[in-house]
Amino acid sequence: CQQPTLQALLAILDGVLINYIAICLASARKKQGKDALVVGWNIQDTTRLWLEGWIASQQGWRIDVLAHSLNQLRPELFEGRTLLVWCGENRTSAQQQQLTSWQEQGHDIFPLGI
Repeated sequence: CQQPTLQALLAILDGVLINYIAICLASARKKQGKDALVVGWNIQDTTRLWLEGWIASQQGWRIDVLAHSLNQLRPELFEGRTLLVWCGENRTSAQQQQLTSWQEQGHDIFPLGI
């Protein structure tokens, strides 16, 4: 009986946190820095995606967040953008190899959470 209540409270907390982060990101965009798009790749926790965006903004990036995770990441769709990619706590070796390959091809793409 308490599980649905707990889930509802966690969802409210996630919403408050994401809203606060969005305000922080909008404020950070007024400062100088390099623009980047934070993208989730095969993740479930979108709140953590926003947290990673906030962390990147604290490191000097001017961040936009793609609000939903992508199952297939295609950096060519974001030509001219710097991509900061969040793959979750444990990036798979296949994801790491693909990120390295994209970098070698000249894409401006970097993993988050290292």
